[in-house]
Amino acid sequence: IIKNLLYIASQKMRVFGYNIQNGFNEDPDKSASTLTILQNESIKQNYRSQVWSNNILDKTQKDIIDYFQSLSIKRMLVSAPTSYGKTFIMREILYLNREKYNNILLVFPTVALLHENAENMEKLNSEKQLGYRVIKSVDNEIGEKNIFVFTPERAMQLLANYPSLHLDFFFYDEMYKIDEDFCYDDTDEKDEAINSSLNNSTANFLNETRAKTFRICLYLLSKQVPEYFLAGPNLSEKQFGKGMITYLLKNKIQIKTVTFEPTKRIRIDAYSKQIKEHHEGLPYPLKENSKEITLGKKNERICNVIKYIEMQKYGSTLLYCTTPSKANMYAAALSEGGYGKPICDSDYSMFLDHIKHTYDVNGSITEWSFWNVMQNGFALHHGKLPKYIQKEVLDLFNRGIIDILFCTSTIVEGVNTNAKNMVVLNHTKGRAALTAFDLKNIIGRAGRYYHNFIGRYFLLDSALAKITDANDLSLNFVTYDNNELDAIDLDNAEIGDLSLNNAEAKQRRFEVQRDFNLPEDVFVMNRLVKKEYQENLLTYLLNHSNDFNSFLRRLKYPDILLQFTEFAALNSVLKIFQGAGLLDDSTVRLYSAISISYTKDGFKGILKYQINKAQKGAIKYDIAYSKAFKTQKDIIEHKIPKILTLFESIFTCAARIRGTALNNFSLSKVIRFYETGVRSYFGEQLVGFGFPIDAIRKIENSYPQLISLGSADIKNYVKRNQQNIFALLDEYEKRLLLKAIKSFN
Repeated sequence: IIKNLLYIASQKMRVFGYNIQNGFNEDPDKSASTLTILQNESIKQNYRSQVWSNNILDKTQKDIIDYFQSLSIKRMLVSAPTSYGKTFIMREILYLNREKYNNILLVFPTVALLHENAENMEKLNSEKQLGYRVIKSVDNEIGEKNIFVFTPERAMQLLANYPSLHLDFFFYDEMYKIDEDFCYDDTDEKDEAINSSLNNSTANFLNETRAKTFRICLYLLSKQVPEYFLAGPNLSEKQFGKGMITYLLKNKIQIKTVTFEPTKRIRIDAYSKQIKEHHEGLPYPLKENSKEITLGKKNERICNVIKYIEMQKYGSTLLYCTTPSKANMYAAALSEGGYGKPICDSDYSMFLDHIKHTYDVNGSITEWSFWNVMQNGFALHHGKLPKYIQKEVLDLFNRGIIDILFCTSTIVEGVNTNAKNMVVLNHTKGRAALTAFDLKNIIGRAGRYYHNFIGRYFLLDSALAKITDANDLSLNFVTYDNNELDAIDLDNAEIGDLSLNNAEAKQRRFEVQRDFNLPEDVFVMNRLVKKEYQENLLTYLLNHSNDFNSFLRRLKYPDILLQFTEFAALNSVLKIFQGAGLLDDSTVRLYSAISISYTKDGFKGILKYQINKAQKGAIKYDIAYSKAFKTQKDIIEHKIPKILTLFESIFTCAARIRGTALNNFSLSKVIRFYETGVRSYFGEQLVGFGFPIDAIRKIENSYPQLISLGSADIKNYVKRNQQNIFALLDEYEKRLLLKAIKSFN
C-alpha cells in the first residue's frame, strides 16, 4: 500500500525523481487496472526527455523548457535550488534547437566543471550524431558546427580571436559571480599571509578580481548573441539591484524562478552543549529530537559531531571550512583525536602510494596533513591542491570509499557530491562574513536530488544561526548602475549603457586615449588590462630598440618554446615589463627564478625549495606544500600566461608600427606550456582527463616523438610503446593512462 501511495504521489506531483529514488521503474501496484497503467504511462510519456528516452522531466523542468521554446526572443534567467538540474535543462534546449544552433558556447566557472560538461556534450554529440565539434581550447580547430565549452577567461579569448564568429546561443552557469559581493572562487586563499609574499609586489594588471571577468564576458555575450540561458542558484528577484534590473530589461531577458526544493533539509544546531535537531515541517521527529553531548572547543566539537553522525547512521559528510589552512587544521585535529579507520580498497591504496612517491621530499610526506589525514581514511578538498587530486578525492567520496571530507568553497560551487550531511564550521568566507545566499549554497550540498530524500546541515558556530534568518545580498550588474565604475569596466562598456556620471567619465577617458598608439583591435585582445598599461608597454617597445631587437632575434630560431624553456626568454619579457613600469624588480626576479625551476624540474623543483625552508624551521610543512601548490596555480598557470598573452599582442602591434615582419609570430605554444605544464597535444589531452603533470612530462622527455603527433596517431603510438611507457609510471598512473587513452577523441 505504501509503495503504491508513494508512486501515486510522485505521479501527481510530477516529481518523477522520487520514483527513481524509491526504485520504481514501473507502477508497483500489479493489481492496478489497465486504464490506470495506461494513464500513468501517458503522464510519463508527456514528461519524457527528448534527449534520453529513459529520463523523465519533473514538471518544473518541463515548464522551463516549454517556456524557453515559447519565447519570441529566447533569453531566460533561471533561478533554482542547487542540484536542481540546470545543465540537464540546457542539454534539452540544445537538442530541441539542434537544427537552428550552429555555434554554441557553454560557460562554466571552473575548469573542473568545464571538463565534466565537455564530456557530457561529447557523449550527447556522439550518441545522437549531432555533427558538432566539442571544443575545450581556443587553439582547437573550428568546424562548421561547434560546441565551445569554456571558462569566462577562455570565452573572452574566443571573442577576441574570432571577431567574425557568429554564436547562435550561449549558456552561462553561476551567473551571480558577475557581482564582487558573490564571487569568491578563491576566497579560501585570500586571508592567508602567504599570499602577500607572492602578490604585494605584483602590478595591478595581474590581480584583477574574477568577478570582473565574469561581468565583462556576460556583458559582451549579451550584446552579440541572439539567444541565451542564464542560470544561478537561489537568486531572489526581490533583491536585484538597479543595475541588474536594467540589464534584464535592456536585453529583454525573462525570469523563471523555481522555489520548490525536492530535498528536505534538516537543521541541526551543534554550537552549545546540546545537539538539537529541528524537525519543523515533518509530521514526527525522524530521530530523538536532541541529545546531550560534551561539545567543548571547536576541534573537540568536530570530533563529537562526527561521532554523533556515525552513531545516528546519517551517512557521508562534508565539512565546510573557510580556508585551506583551517581545513588542514581541523582535519588534523580529527585525525589526532583518534578518529579514523583503515580503508581496504586497491584504488585507494594505489592513490596513496602515488601521493607518497610524487610529493615526498626527504621524508617530508609524514609532516603533511593531507597525507596523514588520508592515511586515517578521510580527506581534504580545496583549491590549492592539484586538479587531478581534487578530482580523485571527489571520486573516492562519491563512490563511498571515504565518507568524511573537509572542504572549502571550491566544492560548493557547482560540484556535485553524494553527501548526505554538511557540517558548517565557520561563519566566514575568507575575511568577510557569510551571507544568507552563501549559506544557502553551502547547505544546499547536503542531500542531492535523485540520491537523497533528506539532507542534514550542522551549524557549529552560533553566528550561523543568525545568518540563516538574514536577507540575501542584492545581486547587481554594476555596469548598468549609478556607482562609479573603474577604468576597465568603463573601457568595455558602450556609453549608452552607462549612467550620466559614468558616461561622462568614459568620455573623459576617450579624450585622453585619442593620442594613444594602441589600436582598438589590440585592446580587445586584452580587455581585462587597463588601456594605460597596454599603452605603456607599446610605447616602451617603440622607444627602446635594443630590447625590441633583442627579443626579435630569438624569433629567428625555429622552436620558440625551446627559447623559453632552455634559454631564459621569459626573463627578457619580464625585463621589458619592468622597463614599462608594469612589474617591479622583486617580481621579475621571483617569476624568473620560479620559471627556471619549473621548466627544469617541474613541480618537484618548486616543492623542494619550499620543503628546504621547512626543514630549516622557517615555515611549517603544511605551509611549504601550500606555497608550492599556490605558486604553480597562481604564478605558473595564471600570471605568467597572462603576461605572455599581453606581450604577444603588444609586441606584434609594435612590430607592425615599426614595419618589421614577424612571420606568423605566436606564443600560443609557450602560453599553453605554462597553463598546462606539458608540450604536446598528447599531454594536453591527459591534463584535461586529470593526469599528473610531472608524470606527463616524464613521458614526453622519454618519448619526444609524442610532441609532434596529432590526435589521429597518439593511440597507436602509445599502444606500440605501452610497456616501455608503463615502466615510467606508478600503478595509479598506469590505471589512469589506460582510462585516458580510451577517452581520447
